[in-house]
Amino acid sequence: MDRSFYENRKSEGEKIYKEIASRCNVVSFLRLVTFMIFIAACFAIYYTGKNYLIYGVLIMAIVLFVYFVYLHSKKLEEKVRREKFIEINEEAIQRIDGRWKSFQDTGSEFLYIKHPFVNDLDIFGEHSLFQWINTTKTSYGRKKLASLLSLNELPSREEIYQRQQAVKELGANIDFRQKLQVEGSLKDSALGDTENFIQWCKGKNENILGSFMKIAMILLPVAFLSVTFLYFFTDYIISIFPVSIGILNFLVLKLGTKERNEALDIVYELKSSIYTYFNMIKIVEEESFDSNKLTKIKSMLINDEFNFTEEMKELNSIANKIADRKNMIYIIINVALLWDYHLLTRLEYWRRKNSERLEQWLEALGEIEALCSIANISGDNPNWTYGVVTDDLSLEGENVSHPLLGQRAIANSFSLNNNNRIMLVTGSNMSGKSTFLRTIGINTVFTYVGAPVNGTAYKCPILNIYTCMRIGDNLEENISSFYAEILRIKSLINATDNGERVLFMLDEIFRGTNSKDRHTGAEILINQLSEKNAVGLVSTHDLELCDLEENNKKVINYNFREHYENNEIKFDYKLRKGKSTTRNAIYLMKMAGINI
Repeated sequence: MDRSFYENRKSEGEKIYKEIASRCNVVSFLRLVTFMIFIAACFAIYYTGKNYLIYGVLIMAIVLFVYFVYLHSKKLEEKVRREKFIEINEEAIQRIDGRWKSFQDTGSEFLYIKHPFVNDLDIFGEHSLFQWINTTKTSYGRKKLASLLSLNELPSREEIYQRQQAVKELGANIDFRQKLQVEGSLKDSALGDTENFIQWCKGKNENILGSFMKIAMILLPVAFLSVTFLYFFTDYIISIFPVSIGILNFLVLKLGTKERNEALDIVYELKSSIYTYFNMIKIVEEESFDSNKLTKIKSMLINDEFNFTEEMKELNSIANKIADRKNMIYIIINVALLWDYHLLTRLEYWRRKNSERLEQWLEALGEIEALCSIANISGDNPNWTYGVVTDDLSLEGENVSHPLLGQRAIANSFSLNNNNRIMLVTGSNMSGKSTFLRTIGINTVFTYVGAPVNGTAYKCPILNIYTCMRIGDNLEENISSFYAEILRIKSLINATDNGERVLFMLDEIFRGTNSKDRHTGAEILINQLSEKNAVGLVSTHDLELCDLEENNKKVINYNFREHYENNEIKFDYKLRKGKSTTRNAIYLMKMAGINI
């Protein structure tokens, strides 16, 4: 989809928004008119002396007023949905324009310094992949997307292809993706903790379903209502009876107050989230999917045995009734009917029926959200290609670019295989070495999560990714950048020693030590890795390392270079075979004002 597509959707949304806002104003005005007419009618009836007509007018006014209140609330809900729709399409425009770096949700909490690659490949944090594509609205969706991008579980070939089919289907179905996003945006994220509710669902309240409580919940309200009716409409009952039973009901309500309030308050605080989940699942239920992946996820939510929509509908009904506890008149109803216990009983039956499946349902919904976020890549970039999974240690790409750089990205082609498994990348400062390493890393992640690659062709095996690129001093653990780099390399070596198939990317290897040790250490490491089940890239300024190509046939040299025009340094960021023949450090020092 191009920019104009989202602009048209946004314009249409703004047009409908104005119509809904106008209808809201009309309904609000009618509600006021109804109230004013009722007041005027009451005065007119009073002066005519036909007071009995007031009851009829009152009933008609209440019916009309309640209807207009209901209608107004529905129109307001439509208005909010249309606002969210407009916002979502504006965000899509920003994403296409490259202005996504202003999005607030960067996923920075998922950064982990000891993770094999997420810090180096800009998966989370400022200007990251997560910031670019994330459109999840539930905590389960965010966590699932983070888990997929982190490759917490390395997928199989079949899983990758199933994800690709799902992402293709979702990428072409913008209406479904945005409807799901709109509904997810409606919940009040400031209230409630789903995790607390899930933990509560795993427990049981034996007392509420006990024989004593079942009998009390029926007999005490019946007794109270009966004696109250007899007191007001007959002369057989004196006031002490309804008062006494009312006091008894009040004392029964005091039993287990803390536990009862805790359960009911958890659901009350989640009211908006429950309503949101209910509507999101309805959207999934109404959608027909072709891909196996999406069909399977939907079957986890809706099948012959259980229907998450119906279960969430019941929970939503309970939550709405729990919300009534905030009304002033509720205390009277509660004392009369022991209503808290009736709500708690319904809630107890609900959790016993659904506790084992609830988390699974929410995670399934989160997975659909995560795949919708990944589908933003395919939907907005229909010309990108899907990666092919290979069995051998071959890694190839044609016209591959860094997906986060937008129009500034420069495409390059490369090929690594069983004969040449380690690419040694040389070049001067700022020539594009580090960006190229990240290009390979992030496009490989794209392939694993089912997203299309920014290129015309891409082949890769299923490998564990290890990087050593952004290394700095770790003051919390009191280690230097060089030692931190050593620890990263150690984790890579351990992985290969344990039989893992590995894709590694090492940028300016061993930069924290002297040139002799750096060269010796790099040469030994590269030779070791060439004997393992590993394929990778190493960037370096050490041109002498390029001699490895002659002694180790699994090493191949590539380079980036610069040229000069009108005494200015220029880069074309194009990858070439062979070792670098240019240097620019002295020139850059002079540009910085250092006299050399």
